[in-house]
Amino acid sequence: MNQIKCAAEKLSLRTLGLILLPFVAFFTIVANVVLPFLGLFLAIPLFVLNGVLLAAPKSKTCQLLLS
Repeated sequence: MNQIKCAAEKLSLRTLGLILLPFVAFFTIVANVVLPFLGLFLAIPLFVLNGVLLAAPKSKTCQLLLS
């Protein structure tokens, strides 16, 4: 794995997170209108997943290559 692949990996994860963000927000609104209490428990994991994608942690290989 080279530096270009590491940058592409991080960019692709962030792009996926940005694409999913409006869908997660829409799902949260709809779920809370239809099932208010249950909607929160369905929406919170999606927001956590989206946060992980946006944070885009580096893989161990990329950390070794870039340091």
